[in-house]
Amino acid sequence: MRITMSKNNSNGQVVQRNLLSNLVLDQLMDWIMDGKLHMGEKLNPDELAAKLGVSKMPIREALNTLEKMGLAEAIPYVGTRLVKLTQEDVSEIYLIRKALEPLAAKQACAVIEEETVSRLEEIHEEYKQVVRQEKVMAKQVYQLNREFHFTIYGACGMEKLCSMIESLWDVLSFFKLIYGQKFINDEDSRERMILEHESYLEALRRREGETLFRLLSENLDKRSRDIPYDSEAYFDSGDH
Repeated sequence: MRITMSKNNSNGQVVQRNLLSNLVLDQLMDWIMDGKLHMGEKLNPDELAAKLGVSKMPIREALNTLEKMGLAEAIPYVGTRLVKLTQEDVSEIYLIRKALEPLAAKQACAVIEEETVSRLEEIHEEYKQVVRQEKVMAKQVYQLNREFHFTIYGACGMEKLCSMIESLWDVLSFFKLIYGQKFINDEDSRERMILEHESYLEALRRREGETLFRLLSENLDKRSRDIPYDSEAYFDSGDH
């Protein structure tokens, strides 16, 4: 695959570079979900530039974005590589999420404004449309699900708590993208997620913090138990 775009003036070249960076990022994420890139795999800018037919600048920008998303990490004297996760890593992260996210949601429930609830309803409507499409994109589902959850958590006003939760989501990004690709192929799973979001919204509308706390705890616990830990697609096996 080669990514190409026409050039115009200097402003156009800046826009072009930004667009190229986004196109490169999309391609890398597609390769992750397709299993063409694996956990722990080194990302060589020269090789990627040659393969995609672009300069190294948009490649570097895309790799920086991958780092910010928690999908890659820069290793001194090694370069950029995709993150590694073990089964134990994922289990531990879900355990911590179960301790933090229900707390943030409960606190948010007590102070959330109607405007924020309305925004959550808009995100949820978009989410429903996306997951019910004939061809569902895991990236889009992941992004909307993340926006939905962090709109709730952000309403609590506890920045340190939200920052800790966000770092956990970042670490899980690689895993959630691959897991999400399999999840969206199952219609029942998609509908269950819609119902989960609707139950959170109803608790927020009623200002039932304890109910929201319980729902999130139960769903995170179930998610952790339902993970197919025997799948080599999710975890670093030391082969890459």
